[in-house]
Amino acid sequence: MAEQRGWRIWRSITGAVFAALYSLAFAWAYIDYLNSPRGWFSDLVLILMVSPFVVVMRFLTGGGHDFGGADTGYVIVGGIFCTALVWVIGAGIEALVRRIVRMAKGDAPA
Repeated sequence: MAEQRGWRIWRSITGAVFAALYSLAFAWAYIDYLNSPRGWFSDLVLILMVSPFVVVMRFLTGGGHDFGGADTGYVIVGGIFCTALVWVIGAGIEALVRRIVRMAKGDAPA
């Protein structure tokens, strides 16, 4: 049972839907960046979408990490990182709602 609990997060319908929606929005932002003229703020939406990745990378590298839309490798890794993060957040929301519903029904102790 404990082994099954560890994988429950990846079977979350809510997490999967959130991750799919995030992936679509991320793909749109990257395509928008590729199609826009390379102005000063052309990758702003893309950077905001991967801000958790940027914060983690700056922490791990001691503050010396720059992110831009032209760095295709970082864009892909940042998209995967943030998609997984959104999946986990969605799974957490689903687990919280399930627990609240179980408590309301009286099936599980608080």
